[in-house]
Amino acid sequence: MTVQNVQQVRAVWTGTDWELHIVCNVERDDPDPPGDRVAGIDLGICNFAAVAVGDDALLYPGGALKEDDYYFQKQRAKCDDSSSRKAQRLDRKRGERRTHFFHAVSKDIVAECAARNVGTIVVGDLTGIRENTDWGDHGNLDLHGWAFDNFTQMLEYKAAEYGISVERVDERGTSKSCGSCGTIDDSQRVERGLYVCDECGLVANADVNGAENIRQKVLPNLACDGGDRDNGWMAQPAVRLFDTSTGRIAPQEQVTREP
Repeated sequence: MTVQNVQQVRAVWTGTDWELHIVCNVERDDPDPPGDRVAGIDLGICNFAAVAVGDDALLYPGGALKEDDYYFQKQRAKCDDSSSRKAQRLDRKRGERRTHFFHAVSKDIVAECAARNVGTIVVGDLTGIRENTDWGDHGNLDLHGWAFDNFTQMLEYKAAEYGISVERVDERGTSKSCGSCGTIDDSQRVERGLYVCDECGLVANADVNGAENIRQKVLPNLACDGGDRDNGWMAQPAVRLFDTSTGRIAPQEQVTREP
């Protein structure tokens, strides 16, 4: 491995010690992929990422990122001059924390996929979504604040270190289709976070269902199989949270959230 140049250096408090994190370009030989399985990723607002592997699912809530945005918006509003040094410092800090969140989530997703013998990650391409979709005033504000394309780029180069390829696919229709039988119905997303298919009876986390449909974009032989597979995993994904005390991703049960 040859280090080409240092791109970023940051100090990170783990809760007990300071760590120096260095981001740099490296040259690597092309490693063999961990396996031939495929994972699908659906990116969103409340849940930043949902990952479907075909018999397992992971959910990465975006709560920590939204809490950061809310905090910095309040602090920014206290600045008399939006171009003041204080305001610029707040903007810079907000950007650094958001970038760190992206790095932590993308790193964890790649590691979890490698552990599951995934050789290909398929992610929904959200190019143009800011211009083509109206999520309401609050939703649009959140969406503009999340650099989905930057996150996907991080995912691509982190996955390459494991020999995992990343494909971007058009995600249109993936939130309306049943990941088990393929039925398309706008009314099947009965409430936020829940997807129920009247045709085959599937009950699933809506974002995981979207991730499974994205996965099937490159596995058409698995699509619309009539619900014969065991799909219980789609309703109960493993939740992995961003631990603000350590700056890392951990299983939900290991993260202590302040009341």
